[in-house]
Amino acid sequence: MTFDARGGKDQARGSTAIFALTTFAVVGGVFFLALNFPGTPKSGKAGQKAEIIVATADTGPARMPAGLTSRPAKAYFETLTRIDPGASASLEKRLAKAGRRPQAEQAEIVFDHAAALLKDHAADLARADTRHLDKILTMTRNRLKSASHTGNAWCQGSRYAGLDPSLLDDKTALNQELKMLEEPLRDYGFELVTHLLVAIEDAQIHPVARGALTHTDKAAMQGVVMSMVSDPQVMPLLMAAQTGTDSRDLVSSLNVCDLGATAASALKTLPQDTKGRAFADLIRQLELGGFDLAGLSRF
Repeated sequence: MTFDARGGKDQARGSTAIFALTTFAVVGGVFFLALNFPGTPKSGKAGQKAEIIVATADTGPARMPAGLTSRPAKAYFETLTRIDPGASASLEKRLAKAGRRPQAEQAEIVFDHAAALLKDHAADLARADTRHLDKILTMTRNRLKSASHTGNAWCQGSRYAGLDPSLLDDKTALNQELKMLEEPLRDYGFELVTHLLVAIEDAQIHPVARGALTHTDKAAMQGVVMSMVSDPQVMPLLMAAQTGTDSRDLVSSLNVCDLGATAASALKTLPQDTKGRAFADLIRQLELGGFDLAGLSRF
């Protein structure tokens, strides 16, 4: 069974673009955007070649940048120092050159560096045990639920109602349009890349070999998408997309955080083998040159 809610009209494209964007962010937005971040260094620029990450117990504590002192940031710097002293040292040098730049610019340096490191070890990441992916999905769901419960402003669909679908093809413009997400996503980003580094470290010791996606896998993923479509928030949006109805009011009424939490929970229900092959396939796509964000709406 396939599902295509595009409808061929501008308003329909807007609706499915919002749905695709939300799902994309849930699955690992910071990581995937970072891998395609404008100006990301080429492979091998993160402080070492694509070699085995060696755990080192004797390294000293990470030196924290003055502006990045949250608990998730601290955990990331400590994890990086522990499992890859070379990359940690190269990041420290880059941050030292940044001097007293604003927090946002320091974070950009850190995530740019992390993106290159993850790209260097994409083959390892593709062989990581699915328990790491489950931890990421659980963490994502919990953060989104917490944001919803506290009435976080970036959960409001009205912030995205006027988003131009053409921005999905322009990462620089998309980053600028969604700049208000920068601060609330920062700590989530640190948690995410910490999980991914740990997954890489584990995969180098206990790699999981996987084949290509099967027809059964694709059917399972389509089933998950259809379960998400039945969500009370999503159904009216997609019905509007099918009929070409102006959906801006519907988008404005969305709680994006609740929608994202639903998506994370649904993805966790996939069979473990399917999750592993799907994640590995996505990582390979990213390693080979990128991922088509708009494609997430073409089920």
